Amino acid sequence: MTCSTMRFGLLALLFWASFAPCWAQLPAPPPLIPEPVPGQEAPFNPSQTREAQPSPPLDLQSPGVPPSEAPARALDLLSAVELAMRLQPDIRAAKGSLRIAEGSEIQQRSAFMPRINFQSTYSHTSSAGDGGIDSATLVTAGNGGTVVSSGGRTTDRLTNSLGLNQLLFDFGRTRNLVLQADLERQAAAANVLSAQNQLAVDVKERFYSLILARRLVQVREDDVANRQEQLRLARALYEAGQLAPGDVVRAQTAVTNAVVTLNTAMLDFELAKQDQTQILGLPPLTRIELIDSAEPDLLTKDIGYLLDAAMERRPDILVAEKNVAAGEAGLGAAYALNRPALTTFTGITYQGDINGIQRPTFSVQLQLDFDIYDGGARAGAVTSAEGALEIVKADLTRTRLMVERDVGGALAQLLTAERNVAAAQAGVDSARQGVRIAEGRYRVALGTLTDVFDAQSNLVTSQTNLVRSLTDLDLARSRIRYALASPFEEGFFPATSQGQTPQES
Repeated sequence: MTCSTMRFGLLALLFWASFAPCWAQLPAPPPLIPEPVPGQEAPFNPSQTREAQPSPPLDLQSPGVPPSEAPARALDLLSAVELAMRLQPDIRAAKGSLRIAEGSEIQQRSAFMPRINFQSTYSHTSSAGDGGIDSATLVTAGNGGTVVSSGGRTTDRLTNSLGLNQLLFDFGRTRNLVLQADLERQAAAANVLSAQNQLAVDVKERFYSLILARRLVQVREDDVANRQEQLRLARALYEAGQLAPGDVVRAQTAVTNAVVTLNTAMLDFELAKQDQTQILGLPPLTRIELIDSAEPDLLTKDIGYLLDAAMERRPDILVAEKNVAAGEAGLGAAYALNRPALTTFTGITYQGDINGIQRPTFSVQLQLDFDIYDGGARAGAVTSAEGALEIVKADLTRTRLMVERDVGGALAQLLTAERNVAAAQAGVDSARQGVRIAEGRYRVALGTLTDVFDAQSNLVTSQTNLVRSLTDLDLARSRIRYALASPFEEGFFPATSQGQTPQES
């Protein structure tokens, strides 16, 4: 067959296909709304099915407290952190540890101070002669005392003494113990600052997570509203005889799924509220009204500045440094364990018979205490102190590495979140247009309901990405301020016209 013959056959086929409807009438398509057939089950009616309806938000109350008597507590970020600083048990525990360290320092420092001691002793002594008590003759002495003849005697004596003890020299052992206690007190004070810095970032993270949960509820509410609108459109087109009932059922299913997802989002929001109140030191069921807040941008994102500032300001680094210095002082005290200790005592003692004259005795003593052999006590103390010092040095290294990781990780998260916010915002704008186009095509039967569902899912995904990126941005900024131990500094408050922050003015 030649090429010209094939070309002629194709043209003839196209000509026949173009004019075939004029020659033969095609059968009518089946009706979109099935007609009932006698003797058979009634055709499917979309009105027999229904979609789930949105439920009201969860609002749990403390038992026994009516809503009218439990007004919601308004909370912004600053007031939330201030409230947590007053009520959170972790801060109270850190301050309690500081009190313990202060008491230990006072105890160690007391070794430098003189000790005034008063002692009173009463003694009763009875002795029998060779004849025994039964053969003794009682005689009353002139001073009122009672003695026993035949060699027996009873004596009542009273001794009162008042003295002063003072440590003179112990080769630095007490000095090192006092220094160690003082450094441990400083470490405990820095640990309070570290606990406050940690609490501030914890409150911020819970606060921004709560804002995220509320935004996700709004996204899901918008999704439910859009799905309901698409259901109304599908039902209207079905009732107009333009669509099959399957689209109505699919739209009902989409609404139901959206309602279930909304219920889950409202549960997450309720749990986030309870987490927020718990971190504040309030009962978890306390009603709160969230005031939307955002973490301001930083003054600078220079990695060199951020690392230097973090190493200088972080209180946990200060805690580790003080612990190292305290370990060195403890090692010095261990080396001086069995060295001589020189002390002095000065006092007066009154003693005599209880019914007689109390005669004073003055005494001054100088005492040197030295263990020639201690059985290995000093060697054991030195070994233990060296091990403790090695531990705190390792902890200092670990803390410095952790601080550097905090700064680097938060800065990387910040830069990524800034990029994602811009990209997610563009994605939301495009997804909204996609939903509008898909619904318009569906109205005029140029598109399918699947296209509408896909566009709506893309919109929800884009909105979710946007709100998560905004939260990641807030969290990254707050974590950098945590790494700098400056929860409300580094540009948190905008400068006034006089160049001061609101707190300073």
